[in-house]
Amino acid sequence: MFQGVLFALPDCAKTPVDLVRLWMHEADRVYRDKLVDDSDLESYDKIRKDIIKKSFEDLDENALYKEPVIYCHFASGIGDPKYLPIDSWVDLNKTLVEALDSYNELNAAMNLVLFEDAMSHICRINRILESPRGNALLIGVGGSGKQSLSRLAASISGLEVFQITLRKGYSVLDLRTELAALYLKAGLKSMGIVFLMTDAQVADEKFLVLINDLLASGEIPDLFQDDEYENIINGVRNEVKGLGMEDSRDNCWTFFIDRVRRTLKVSIIPI
Repeated sequence: MFQGVLFALPDCAKTPVDLVRLWMHEADRVYRDKLVDDSDLESYDKIRKDIIKKSFEDLDENALYKEPVIYCHFASGIGDPKYLPIDSWVDLNKTLVEALDSYNELNAAMNLVLFEDAMSHICRINRILESPRGNALLIGVGGSGKQSLSRLAASISGLEVFQITLRKGYSVLDLRTELAALYLKAGLKSMGIVFLMTDAQVADEKFLVLINDLLASGEIPDLFQDDEYENIINGVRNEVKGLGMEDSRDNCWTFFIDRVRRTLKVSIIPI
């Protein structure tokens, strides 16, 4: 359940205080981030504090609650993926400004103001994208920068961002064609991709059926023609053999779908 703990190496928790702070951070990500009502947030904060006080009463409270309580994969810098705590907001801002500058050199420039909440959100989104089968539903006020923060978080993780371009007559068939292309990139080439979708891009409610299938099992019925299916089976056969598995059609297809689910991330952004 606490996915980030699986990323944590010994450097993450050298002292009891470090270990409790890691637990605090993961509890916040798993539970607090899913709450929206102020009363629920206050109740959660109280429960967490009571548990810590009861279970770890000998630890220094000033050290425990020093802000920020944030762990991320780029605490040591972009391109050095170690799950470690951020020392200060200043350090985090410096790292993210550098990441934004790098992004803007290669893409349409984003003029982001990296205040504390924005930086926290980038870390949250990045943690999801770094997680196996990590998919996100980002809820917030329209125009608050959810898409831009998602793009920056994806860039930090070296992931390609794909977003459909609606045009007159864009149909379920068009979406299926684009999803099939994403599946081939993710499943055959092992490319990390973020499929970014806003509710404004849901031109037909049937779009949501495809997205639901993608998220629920990874398998979208009849996504590929027979010849494409055969190409996929043959494309992963050697890798399946290399894992010591029988290169049966079922094993090859399961291998392909599992890789798609690991490397194709979905980020839904209601506006």
